[in-house]
Amino acid sequence: MIAAALTTPFDRSAEVDLGGVRALVEHVIDGGVPAVFVAGTNGEFPALDDGERLDVISTALDTAGPARVIAHVGAATTRQAVRLTAEARRRGAERLAVITPYFVPAGPQRVVEHFERCAAAADGAAVYVYVFTALAGTVVPPSLLGKLATIDGIVGVKVSGAGTDVVRAYADGTPPDFEVWSGNDAELPDVMIAGGTGIVSGNAGALPGLFAQLLSGYSAQPTVESAVETVQGSIANIKHLLDLQGLPGGRCRMAIDPPVAERRAALARLL
Repeated sequence: MIAAALTTPFDRSAEVDLGGVRALVEHVIDGGVPAVFVAGTNGEFPALDDGERLDVISTALDTAGPARVIAHVGAATTRQAVRLTAEARRRGAERLAVITPYFVPAGPQRVVEHFERCAAAADGAAVYVYVFTALAGTVVPPSLLGKLATIDGIVGVKVSGAGTDVVRAYADGTPPDFEVWSGNDAELPDVMIAGGTGIVSGNAGALPGLFAQLLSGYSAQPTVESAVETVQGSIANIKHLLDLQGLPGGRCRMAIDPPVAERRAALARLL
């Protein structure tokens, strides 16, 4: 019902800190959130080369085990995504997320081809279609997702930057066992009512204990909503929250400004 979308920690030389990756995975799992989503948008995947991304995935797999890890292997081109998918699978990944082709929006024929080839490369692993139209540019209407759901190995979708109306439309347009995950981590109750499976939460990567409370009931929902509003969906703000807890947060490799003094104070109050 909840997976934490982890940031990627970098050391002072801006190199990937694999020990930090291990610490963040342990922080989430020990905090009561049952799964992690690694090397995704919150993990700054466009700023990672293929070797770095695969090493992040391997570290997460070694730390939490394959059942608890959703490894993002999507890329702008089908060729690169297939290569990443096959190698992540070889390293033991059992759950893979693949973002739609991005920057140049893909048409429906190429989207189907993209996921057919990635699912084949996954060699029996579960594959999730990752839809983030606001950033990727590629549109996946419910009718197209319905076609993707018929591809062997495609088990679900993770949709970011869209409301629960999209979750409902996706759930209505796919088989009952097709998983629909939302990136709107302040809306778990609404997502479930709309027929969704759960949320993939960037905020849970820094605040797993808070989000774990939702697994036994929604009494923490007002606090979750307040926390999400304070963090504002910013990777830099999530990393600052980690820094405040003595965890590996640090600087973003992508061109994301750090929080200003007023926001840092708000994040400190949140803790």
